[in-house]
This record gives sequence, C-alpha cells and structure tokens, in this order.
Amino acid sequence: MARPKSYNVDEVVERVVHAFWQHGYQALGLRELERLTGLNQFAIRTEFGGKEGLYLKALDYYSDQAIRHAMTPMQTGGLPELVGFLRSLVTDGSMTSSPHGCLVVNTGIENARVGSARLEGAVKRYWAALESSFTTCLERAIADKSLPADTDPEATAKALVSAVMGVHAQNRLAGKNDAGKPLVDLLCAQLTRREIRT
Repeated sequence: MARPKSYNVDEVVERVVHAFWQHGYQALGLRELERLTGLNQFAIRTEFGGKEGLYLKALDYYSDQAIRHAMTPMQTGGLPELVGFLRSLVTDGSMTSSPHGCLVVNTGIENARVGSARLEGAVKRYWAALESSFTTCLERAIADKSLPADTDPEATAKALVSAVMGVHAQNRLAGKNDAGKPLVDLLCAQLTRREIRT
C-alpha cells in the first residue's frame, strides 16, 4: 500500500511555479528546489519525474490558470476583451502582469539552450491557445465593425502574440511589471484607432 502524501499537491505546485518563475529552470538545482518547495529529492524524482517533470507540472499549472482566468473572457468577447487582456499585461495585481515576466516566455528563451522537446511542446500549446483567443476576438471585432473588414485576423493574432512576448520580456529585463506599457499603449491605440498619448 502506498503511503499517503504528506503535502498538498496544489500548494506545492504553486510554490514550484513561483520558484521557477523567479529563478528560471537552469538556475535551480535539486537542493534549492527542496528548500523552496518543501519537496525532497525522492518525491521530485518519483512523483514528478525529476526536475523537468516538476517544471512541466508547474508550466501546465501556470498555463491552465492563464487560460482559465486571462483568456476565457476573449472566448466570448471582442475588441474590448482583447484590449483588456493587453492592458492586463502591465496592470498591478493582474495575474498576467509580473516583474518576472511570463513563465512561458522565460521557458521558451531558456529552452533554446536546454533543448527539451517536452518543454517546447508546452510552450507551443500555450501560444497556440493565446493566438486562438486573439483570432476569435478579432473575428468578432471585424463582424461588429469595430475593426475594418480587410483586417486579417490570423496575421494580426500572430503579430499580437509576438508583441505579448516582447511586453513580458521587457517586464522581466526591467524587473518591473509595467516596463512594457509603451508597447501595450501603442498596440491598444492601433487596435482602437486612437491617437497615441505620450
């Protein structure tokens, strides 16, 4: 009979998310992970599949939270919801805004050196979900005439995903959750066809 776990999995995964989000994948060794998460090396290896498995669990949790809370309004929304999402990237208290940037962006950058197919797959799934949400919003905005009829929703969605990556990278580099605000202001002005205020 297996021994019951002496920890709450959800609480541990939240600690794991914050540890990797703050320090990155490569910077954390097993001993530091033990200290930051309360897990021992045996649990990390056997219950999570080692450091990479633990990281994937954290990345899945982070992605699920972002999809559920940040992207869901865009599933039924239009231009206001898309602009709201973009503004949330640089708004205090928003789950999509952090001085650590975005865990998915950070993972993509680190994985260029690590070369993990599993991490790459997790990153691609997240960006595909965001692109799909953007496309849905843009199609609705075209249908309700909030955007011109000749707007290409797929191309615009891809460009917005790249811009979101840039906003998160700016936030991370500056260590401030609003460092990417000039880019967000530019994007929102372009989408709503307003003059850019400086």
